[in-house]
Amino acid sequence: MKRSEFLRNLIGLYGIASLPIDMVKQYQKIYLLQCFVRGFQYYEGPKIIDEINKSGLLELVREPDNKYDECAIALHFNQRKIGFIPMESNEMLSILIDTGLLNLQAEITHIEKNAMDWEKIHVAIYVMKELENGITEELLPFTILETPRYYTLKSNHDTYTRLYYEEQEDDVISGEEFYKSLVSNSSTDEVYTLIHNSFPNPEDMDEAVDDSRMVINRNKIPKTISVSEIEARIDNEIINIEDAFDEDGYIVANVNAVAVIPDKISSFQKIIDKHGNDFYEVIFKQ
Repeated sequence: MKRSEFLRNLIGLYGIASLPIDMVKQYQKIYLLQCFVRGFQYYEGPKIIDEINKSGLLELVREPDNKYDECAIALHFNQRKIGFIPMESNEMLSILIDTGLLNLQAEITHIEKNAMDWEKIHVAIYVMKELENGITEELLPFTILETPRYYTLKSNHDTYTRLYYEEQEDDVISGEEFYKSLVSNSSTDEVYTLIHNSFPNPEDMDEAVDDSRMVINRNKIPKTISVSEIEARIDNEIINIEDAFDEDGYIVANVNAVAVIPDKISSFQKIIDKHGNDFYEVIFKQ
């Protein structure tokens, strides 16, 4: 009797639990990428958000002729496009799909309807690996699902008292609004890398904006940017805090103005003043 026939007969009589242990293969999901669905707001996602569930698998669809990104990988739920894998993370995955080296699969890991569209759906891209002796220590980190960090949900942290002035202008945007403005005013997807690399924790951005911890150094601003447009003022006076740092030239930034010029910013760099307080310096492209 052929092995395949023997296995079918054995399963039919006793169920899979009765198979000899050396005949049952064990597999483990190995996660290659965990991310939010990019471009969710532009496709079918918002229309079918109530239909989307974590038990549903996603289809990975290559779009090599995509005019914006030749490595584009679309994500489909029930044959309806809900967005893409982020551009900055798709190059190697597109090669794996095109060459057929690995059978990539995708699943929804988190759904957060209260977040903005670009943070509503979190997904994981994975492969199934056959295990011979259980999960090894080297594989273990790649078997764990991450809890996403949301930048568009109101955080519950207690904000610090403003260190250098207490007066708050009524029209100063919040940390959440700052994030939204950066995204909406950016001409490319690089804004997501800018934000997430500069602020690994959403709370850091909220505090930097809400507590006026965003600063600029007048000596480092390129000539293409007018200092007067991005400096914070109270009663028409510049909020000068250069004495708080070892370098001269530091002033508080106008977060409203900074939020609308993401294409001119290379990073937000964490710095510490002489009293040990955290600030974020806006670093501009030269």
